[in-house]
Amino acid sequence: MKTHNFKIYGLICCLVMLISACKKDHSKDVGLQPKVSQYYPNSGNDGTLVTIEGSGFNNDVSAAFAGSPADVVSTSATAVVVRAPKGGVSGDITLKTGDVTIPVGKYTYQELSVKKISPANGAAGAHIRVSGAGFSSLTGPALVTINGKQAIVVSATDTLLVVEVPVAVGTGPVKVSVNGHEASGQTFKFQAIAAIKPLTGGKGTVVRISGEGFENTVAGNTVDFNGKQALVKEAGADYLLVVAPDAVQTGPLSVTINEQKIGGPVFTVVPPPVIQTVTPLSGPSGTVMTITGTTFSTLKEENKVTINGVLIPVTVATASKLTLTIPGGTGNGKLIVTVNDQVVQGPDFKDQSLGITSFSPVNGLAGSHITITGLGFNTSAAKNVVTFNGAPAVVVSATSTSLEVVAPVNLSSGPIKVTSDGVEALAPTNFNRAGVITLAGGRGNTSLNLVAYRSGSLAVDSKGNVYVTEVEMSRIKKIAPDGTVTLFVGSPTGARGNANGQGTAALFNFGVNPGMDIDENDNLFISDNSTVRKVTPQGIVSTFASGLGTVNKLAFDEKGILYVLGSFNGGWKFDKDGTRTVLSLLGLSDVSRPAIVNNFIYKLNNEEVYVDSYNIATSSTSYRWAGGNYGYADGIGSAAMFGSINGIVSDGSGTIYVSDNTNLAIRKINIATREVTTVVQFQNGNNVDGAFNEAKAGSLGDITMDKKGNIYFIDLGNNAVRKIFLK
Repeated sequence: MKTHNFKIYGLICCLVMLISACKKDHSKDVGLQPKVSQYYPNSGNDGTLVTIEGSGFNNDVSAAFAGSPADVVSTSATAVVVRAPKGGVSGDITLKTGDVTIPVGKYTYQELSVKKISPANGAAGAHIRVSGAGFSSLTGPALVTINGKQAIVVSATDTLLVVEVPVAVGTGPVKVSVNGHEASGQTFKFQAIAAIKPLTGGKGTVVRISGEGFENTVAGNTVDFNGKQALVKEAGADYLLVVAPDAVQTGPLSVTINEQKIGGPVFTVVPPPVIQTVTPLSGPSGTVMTITGTTFSTLKEENKVTINGVLIPVTVATASKLTLTIPGGTGNGKLIVTVNDQVVQGPDFKDQSLGITSFSPVNGLAGSHITITGLGFNTSAAKNVVTFNGAPAVVVSATSTSLEVVAPVNLSSGPIKVTSDGVEALAPTNFNRAGVITLAGGRGNTSLNLVAYRSGSLAVDSKGNVYVTEVEMSRIKKIAPDGTVTLFVGSPTGARGNANGQGTAALFNFGVNPGMDIDENDNLFISDNSTVRKVTPQGIVSTFASGLGTVNKLAFDEKGILYVLGSFNGGWKFDKDGTRTVLSLLGLSDVSRPAIVNNFIYKLNNEEVYVDSYNIATSSTSYRWAGGNYGYADGIGSAAMFGSINGIVSDGSGTIYVSDNTNLAIRKINIATREVTTVVQFQNGNNVDGAFNEAKAGSLGDITMDKKGNIYFIDLGNNAVRKIFLK
């Protein structure tokens, strides 16, 4: 019995294996089934070669035209070429391989035939050559369509038509109609770039190209960014994913397929993002964080923010600020901002209950009262420990969201830290020890003779000596770091003239608003009517340039090149060897020097309430680059408002400082973002020194800076030169 069962079991196993093998063979046969994708031409005379494209073809193939055998000229896995038989009749073309007959399509015996198109792909506006026969007619020109849409025939012969690809024609066959007959050729693949995203970025930015007619293989598409080839990561018929190359430059993106180039939008190269502040640097779930900086995207989805590797969605995005809500549970770690695959690393963030969002004022002196705003503070003042750059401060009052503290006696610039119940939190920015002192002069002081109706000019040398023009006296005073004032060059009596020499032997004849700046070797350069005078550190005066007409303010750029402004219009650039170049400047004010940074001249417009930007390379001007209408408002670009500007100076690090006379304010402009903010706004009055919230000033004249970042300005209303220290 056991032997009988064993035999039955073995028989069943054999049957199963046989069935499985049959199924595999059947699948294999199905996989090899030939498939036709297109054929061309679909008409012609005896002997016309017809190309049949597809897949799965082999050498064991035969063809017939309406049942008449046809010669097979060549075969490959993807194409079979056959010859229309002599004496054949119109009808169906069929292929046969083994026992399988494959229908191809109809073939018409006629003179009209479309044999080939070249190229078989391209963009709107491209010209393609349609080769064939029978294109001539006595009754009218040949009609050509691509995918059913009529194309313009550029030129025609009996065997060749050149046509222009219509806009948005799509992919489809090329057909020619002559004298009521129609012939169809191969399929034309229409290609177009609809959009690229993002439109900005830099090297390494992954760009998605949307469109149609792309090759499905990566190797079939060549992508260029302004002529620089990019890496293609993915490819589909309607999209490409590419990586911007290392040498990417601003310019059009293009895709080349089968030697046919398709133009796309301009990809604009922008620098990587810059993080300036992150507020707060610690906090619990639900805390709203603000990141300020430059070169963020205004599209939320193009900005990615992570804390400790956790992605946090951006809720609001501008070019200079990102806003997001802390989800909690991120843990402590680095904040990283990625904009279109350009990455910048920010400060550490702490996932905790205690955090500082802001403090006011942002600068001051020992004894200044500071309000710290945040969350998680102990409501008992004594249980909050506050330090300014390590120096402990007195906490006057406390709530869970606010602390009032007094800046310590040994105050120095640095971070504010709050410790509560053993948890520490840092403020988003440093507190700066800052204030104003009178360096020289003052009401009733005779060491200086500054007039309230002339903006004057200032310069600071490498040793901290300050030079100031006494316009009405046509001379220059020197102020030592300790405030001692001496006559540097010019007449002791205020006599005018034009005489070179040393010290008081030299004479000047200043115009209304003479300019002055200093070079890297501590040589002063002064505009004196139609000349530019040079004064060495030893007080030796010579003529640097003459015959300029009326010249006003002047300034050096960061490379030591001197720029001199004309009266309302025009100007000159002086290289270090004295080579002179004329500048086409318009609408100049004579009360303020320009700031020259990275081949741009930032100059005061003659309306004196906004700053223009002049591109030296292109001689083009951007009006109202910063400031729009008269008034007082911080903001970006023309949204900001100034009163009457009397001075401009660059700090050499991307910021321009402005003396806003009418508003009694020192303002600053971020060159990258064009954002205008206020450094200090004085109360009107005598030259009262102290913290910014206590200091007073009269009217403001010229402004300059030293290498340490200290600001100097002429207090015209108080006959004084004042110094602002920010550290």
